[in-house]
Amino acid sequence: MNKPVEKGAVAYQSISVSPLAGALGAEIGGVNLVTLEDDAVWAEVLRAFVEHSVLVFRDQPIEPADLMRIGSRFGPPSYYPFVTGMKDFPYIFEIVKEPSEKVNFGGAWHSDSSYLVEPPLGTVLYAVETPSHGGDTLFTSTYLAYDALSEGMKKIVGSLTGVFSAELKYGGGRTKMHQSIGAMKIHDTDKAAEVGAEHPIVRTHPDSGRKALYLSRSHTVHFEGMTEEESRPLMDYLIAHQVRPEFTCRVRWSPGTLTVWDNRCTQHNAVNDYHGQRRRMRRLTVGSQRPV
Repeated sequence: MNKPVEKGAVAYQSISVSPLAGALGAEIGGVNLVTLEDDAVWAEVLRAFVEHSVLVFRDQPIEPADLMRIGSRFGPPSYYPFVTGMKDFPYIFEIVKEPSEKVNFGGAWHSDSSYLVEPPLGTVLYAVETPSHGGDTLFTSTYLAYDALSEGMKKIVGSLTGVFSAELKYGGGRTKMHQSIGAMKIHDTDKAAEVGAEHPIVRTHPDSGRKALYLSRSHTVHFEGMTEEESRPLMDYLIAHQVRPEFTCRVRWSPGTLTVWDNRCTQHNAVNDYHGQRRRMRRLTVGSQRPV
């Protein structure tokens, strides 16, 4: 196991790092990601990523090719199985909510694609069009959620394996949900029940060495060796526990904002509070990695 990173133990020389909240998240200044090629500066950005889990960059004029190049600094690109990517950029897809639509994409607490055998370690999201107000994204630290558990509960959850599914069973099913999102190029939702994996409920971050909870109502169906009915009480407790306000931060978007987050130790929730307005984002996931 790598030695845990102590947040803020070493001063940053080339970038500014302004925390968003006490729990996690930081706004990064002093860099233009489109032109940034200095490996020493990128090393500081990547250190901030491990230390703060959610990084926000403002006023970045990023095109799809730039997004691919920036994302590659965090890990190789990974496909999303249910949305068609952009022309010439199949790893990037646009998340669009039109003014007439009521359902949004990602509007529940989750870690991206945790139903895959090797989920992406990071997600890069870029704002193209944003509503005049609303449409923020909430994040929570599943590190802090784990740390706050009693020693007895840590022993219990540390022995559990979760069964994950892409079906979105508790949201009414992926097909039903995606039928309500008209602007996006959805496909293969009828095969979602076939996409699944098993992962530890407590995973260890390979870079920080810290432990984090890893389950969600969206993607975790039950604990391995237990029925859904038997699993539900403990799952409900952990799912509610890990989004306590003191574990969270909030990102407000404007065109040109890029946010990258660590799926290994966070969850996020796209707030659906901007009906009647348009929101268009570009998303790339990177670094397929099996949780341990």
